[in-house]
Formats: sequence, C-alpha cells, structure tokens
Amino acid sequence: MDKEKETEQKEIVRIKLFDNRHLVAPLIDYGELDLRIFTRTDSHIGAKERGFRFYLFDDNSVEFKKLIDKIDKAYNEIG
Repeated sequence: MDKEKETEQKEIVRIKLFDNRHLVAPLIDYGELDLRIFTRTDSHIGAKERGFRFYLFDDNSVEFKKLIDKIDKAYNEIG
C-alpha cells in the first residue's frame, strides 16, 4: 500500500468576520492559496465546504495581485 503524500499547509492570514467566523487563507504546498470560512459553534469547529482554491503557479500569482489591486481600487472609489 502506498502512503499518500501529506500536503503541507501554512496559514498566511486569518481575518475575523464575526465572533464565530474567520476567513482563513493557507498556502498549500506553496503553490495553492485556499480561501475558506472557518466557523466555531457548539456543534462544529472548522472549515465550511464553500471556498475556493487559487493556483499561484504559471504566473497566476501576478494575475492574483492585479485582481486584489482592482478590488482595492473599486472599493476606494465607492468609499
């Protein structure tokens, strides 16, 4: 039986949304950014199924930075 490769995760940011919810963004194997909502309730502690994984290789990291800059600019224009 082959042992599956364990994925390495490094949490890079945790943003408090509510008392029991955080947006958490770990890097996975240093090539994927995984954004998930983590909750803490009486019956559940951990990530919700919804979220997305963004692949940062093949120059996607440059495009991701451009996306964040566009979001920031749009937010500043309405604020």
